[in-house]
Amino acid sequence: MKSKAYGSIRVFKKQQNWDRNLPKISIITVTYNRLKDLSETFSNVISQTYQNLEYIVIDGGSEDGTADFLRENSANISYWISEKDAGIYDAMNKGALAATGDWVIFMNSGDKFFAEDTLTKVAEYLDNSVDVVYGGVESVFNDRYGYRTYQRKPYDLSIIWREIPACHQSIFVRRELQVQYPFDTLLNWCADHDFIAKVYVAGYRFQEIPIVISRFDASGGVSRDLLNFTKERWSLCRRYFGKSFEQDLYFLNEYKNFWLQKTIISKMRNLLPSQWLVALRKYRGIY
Repeated sequence: MKSKAYGSIRVFKKQQNWDRNLPKISIITVTYNRLKDLSETFSNVISQTYQNLEYIVIDGGSEDGTADFLRENSANISYWISEKDAGIYDAMNKGALAATGDWVIFMNSGDKFFAEDTLTKVAEYLDNSVDVVYGGVESVFNDRYGYRTYQRKPYDLSIIWREIPACHQSIFVRRELQVQYPFDTLLNWCADHDFIAKVYVAGYRFQEIPIVISRFDASGGVSRDLLNFTKERWSLCRRYFGKSFEQDLYFLNEYKNFWLQKTIISKMRNLLPSQWLVALRKYRGIY
């Protein structure tokens, strides 16, 4: 059995102690056999101008050289471990338990902060008046339709029953809150949405900020099991917001549309030349 590997310096770069006058931020990266993406995220994190942070990497026992990469770059990683886990949300929970900052954010392999001064800008909003701080995201697509980017502001909290206000890459959460309400590891797709809905109905304080926080490759979204994605969100809606005809109808329609997409539309689309599809998407304004 492969033994675990780990390293810890509990500081970032040459910083020896937390600056108590600034928000303490823990950046957590979860990875598994994605060395190239991990190296890109690593470079993005260590280029941040904000220095009152720690960087934590939780690797699921990769066999692609990830542990060697972490060992070689340990001077810029506060804590890392490489061992088998029970999946992405289990690894994210481990990262939260390892964190020592006031705030945590998950930037997994391939994810990036939007700019080098993103954390510097966000830190101005991280104070004792709020528990969850979130902002915008820029999604990057590189698929058969070409390369394109799309920036999105957060969804309004009034529809939190069906949409997470922002992706987890654009959400900062108080560490003690993240530890108190760990991700549900029984969920495959929506444990982050489940967590946000849970703390929202519990009465914790949310604040949207006018900053694009993250940038990530969304091309892989087509691999998501959309039917299961709907089921999980429908289930958490009922769990935290009760039963409602309007809400049930919304998810029934979404489930129907996803079923049609999976069984009929996608197969028909694959028969068409890609240039036709690109032209159609541009005409309809679909990114």
